[in-house]
Amino acid sequence: MTKVERVKAVTVYSVYEPASEASDIALRAERLQFVKEGFSWPAFLVPALWLIYCRMWIELILFIVIFGALQWALGLDKPGHDVLGWILVALFALFAFEANDLRGGALERRGYRLIGVAEGRGRTDAELSFFKTWLPLQKTQARSERSPERQAERQRDSDTKRPTTLGEGEGVIGLFPQA
Repeated sequence: MTKVERVKAVTVYSVYEPASEASDIALRAERLQFVKEGFSWPAFLVPALWLIYCRMWIELILFIVIFGALQWALGLDKPGHDVLGWILVALFALFAFEANDLRGGALERRGYRLIGVAEGRGRTDAELSFFKTWLPLQKTQARSERSPERQAERQRDSDTKRPTTLGEGEGVIGLFPQA
């Protein structure tokens, strides 16, 4: 007889970092945004409050305009209220499936950039797995940025002029000249 283990679902998060550089790794880690992929229960149950909480003002205005227009168009009589109720439930569900993607887009509009993906059985596990790989990379990059050889190399690269036109032979790829 085999023992069947209870499998818990793995959740995937997109990790965004603001464009402005922080001086300290701990401060950078604190400013990272983890956006869950998939269905968002808070966005389904209280979509307007979720939009306000996430500071998604453009999406909030569109949400109010769309649902206000539906209320005005379908909510004039009793049958209209019934149809409106079912349409709103369907639109709330659709919104909840797309809410986290909209949040990622809003972060990118604010200057954040996608730096990785984290996964785990919950947000805490996902953050731990992400930081286990991210922190050592940041420490090695910080050391290589501070090294005297790297600073001299960066200075040398900035001093040299790069050619702006192609010289003889530079337009050749392999054995064939570039067309």
